[in-house]
Amino acid sequence: MTSQKPQRTRQKPISTGGRVFFWVVVVLILLLTCVLGLGMIITEGLGARSALAHGPVGTLTPTDKKCGDESCAWVGTFASADGTVTEEDVELKDAAKVRRGDPMPATIDDVRLDDEATRPTAYTADYSWHGAVFKGSLLLLVGLGISGGLVMMMKRHRAAVVSS
Repeated sequence: MTSQKPQRTRQKPISTGGRVFFWVVVVLILLLTCVLGLGMIITEGLGARSALAHGPVGTLTPTDKKCGDESCAWVGTFASADGTVTEEDVELKDAAKVRRGDPMPATIDDVRLDDEATRPTAYTADYSWHGAVFKGSLLLLVGLGISGGLVMMMKRHRAAVVSS
């Protein structure tokens, strides 16, 4: 009995349109993950760090609750402790999860305002900005990994086409 080697199928070269589509997808993946990752690092991570270190301290008086898929956030009026800063429609970032059915508190004390943000945001003292920096960095690395993997896959395909 003779053993037969599996027959290798010849791979077709990718058309010009296919290569253009491939590179557009790679660039879009890189752009999307870089923009989202850096945006998360800058706004949620470094913006929170700056606000917690240097932002005006005050009280948030909730007027509304903004809910997403997983949790909610209080939205209200921020007033600094010295009375010099008042900001409306401020979203509060807190370490504690706010649920849809939670009653609205009268005030939330010891809140720091990020007054440099395009959308006013306040942070409680226990908010951890490290998580946002970690998630943003992870998103950047995943985007680079996917793009790098796709490029390697294209190079292997091209080498297989050339060698056959």
